[in-house]
Order: sequence, then structure tokens, then C-alpha cells
Amino acid sequence: MKKYLGFVMAVFLAAGSFSSIVAAQQTNLTTQNQMEIISEKENVEVSYDFQQYASTTEQTTQPIEPQEKRNIAANEYIPILMYHHFKTEEVPAGDGANMSIDEFEQHLKTLQQAGYTTIFLNDLNHIMQKVQQDKQAGVTDQGLHMNGKYIIITIDDGYRSNYELAYPLLQKYHMKASISVITSRIHHGYIYSSNEIEKMSWENLNEMQNSGLVEIFGHTYDHEPVGNRLYTDFRSSVLKGEEMLEKELEMRSPVKVLTYPNGNYTNQTQVLMRSMLGFDLQMTTNSGVVNRNTSILEIPRITVNSGWSNEQLLEKIEQAAQKTFQP
Repeated sequence: MKKYLGFVMAVFLAAGSFSSIVAAQQTNLTTQNQMEIISEKENVEVSYDFQQYASTTEQTTQPIEPQEKRNIAANEYIPILMYHHFKTEEVPAGDGANMSIDEFEQHLKTLQQAGYTTIFLNDLNHIMQKVQQDKQAGVTDQGLHMNGKYIIITIDDGYRSNYELAYPLLQKYHMKASISVITSRIHHGYIYSSNEIEKMSWENLNEMQNSGLVEIFGHTYDHEPVGNRLYTDFRSSVLKGEEMLEKELEMRSPVKVLTYPNGNYTNQTQVLMRSMLGFDLQMTTNSGVVNRNTSILEIPRITVNSGWSNEQLLEKIEQAAQKTFQP
């Protein structure tokens, strides 16, 4: 049975056709099955037990008992911060979806004062490719071969406040951000519901990206989480979103990134988004920092909450690093 399923997956990878994907859905890729897939952690074909992989994934998101802190060098990891919507008024503490723009400015200043340099996800992709090359060459160094102390700012959904409030601060401090947008909301014909926050226009997105301080990626067309959706349904949302980005953006980033709605994904979706649609990086909401052992199928991020002081922001980054490097 294992060899048969391995053969079926090989056919999928060679053909890449829609009918093959439907066939994959119909063969019910359950976590009990073992099949040959592309391992993005080592970039070689291996026999993967999805049940074991799912268990490992779940364990990485569970609280870990405190242990003695280790001294982690700055070149061993890259924190990725996640923001959403910004407001001019004060926001109650503990909100992971909204933040006062004054507080965001304090965060930018704090990161600069702490010696961080913001980079793009495109830069991260180059770093991860270099790590993979080193692993294949037998290099055992623990670092990421960076010549600086890097951090990545990501902003999800594409709210208009990103352009009106956050973008001027990025210009002021000359810092970079990677924004993932829900493409169905970014056009003139979209009708907002009464409680929906306005999103940006394509003109806004192009202006920011042309500045060299912002890169734009897809957050799917409809922002519906993977959940129990058929793969073909989710694939359609992803492709439709990418088609809109290709049509409306004046330029595209060289790296292909998918940001999962609500950070929700499945093991099968991860593999197929890479092998079938060629996504270089897949962004999750798993807590942690990027290191040389991070899988490009599930890039972790730190959800920034309102009410964090400057000291707390740096502490949260340190805590995420300690959690990631715990044995």
C-alpha cells in the first residue's frame, strides 16, 4: 500500500493538473497514510507518516515548562512580528487585531534602538535557501549567516489604516513591512458589511510597494480558513487571489508567499501548496522565531498585542526565541 500511494503522489507531482488534485482529494489523504512527499525541511524525498508529523506540529504549539535560559546569539534567529489594523485612538490592552498607531510608532523606535534591521520575506527566503545549501554540504554551524540583527514586520488583511497610518511611519523611520491582503476586498466594486473595516485600494498598494519599503502578498481571495474545506475549494481561493495580485500590482516580489487565513492549515495543504503551486514560504500564526531548523512550510510569527510596553515587546521576542530553542 505504501509503494502504491508513493507512486500516486509521484504522478501528482509530475502532472500538476487539476484532475490529479481532485484525485488526491478523493483518495482521502488521511493522517494514517504514509506516502512519498517532498520534505521541505531537508529538500529530499522521504517517507512521511502524517500522523507523526501532525503530532510533532501540535507539540510545537503547546506551552512548554520554563527551563534555564540559554544565551542565544542574534545571528541564530529572526523574529517575525504580526500586526493587523491601526487606530488613532487608544486600544484596550490585549488586542491582537487592533493597535494604536502611537503604540506602533513606539514599537518601531524600540526595535531600531535595540539594533534591529527590518528585512523582507524575500530576504528571509534567500537566507533559508542558504541554510538548505549548507545542510546539504554538511555544514553544522548553528547560525543563519546573517551580517546583522534582523526582524520582519508582517501586517495581515490589508486594512486602509496600513496605508494611511502605518505607511507614513515606515517612511519616517525607513523600515520595511510585508503586507498580506485579502484580494476580494481590494477593488472598487466591493460592498462592505456594516461592521467591516475598510481595506486599501490597488493604488495604495502599488504606491507603497513602489517605495521599496513594502512588499505585497496574498492572504487568499476570501479569507476563509482551511478548516474542513475541500482542497480544490481552498486552492481556488488561493489561485484567484494570486491572479488578482498578478493583474493589479505593477510589480511582484520574487518570492512566492502564502499567508494562511487565521493561521489555519493542514499537513496535506502545506505539502500541496508547495509541490503543486510552488509557494516558497507559508506563513502561520504559530508562536516562535525562525531558525535554521524552521520548515518553510510553516513559518512562525509573534502576534503583537496592544498594551505591550517597549520593554514587553523585547521580552516577548526573547521568550519566543527561548521557546523555539528549548529541547
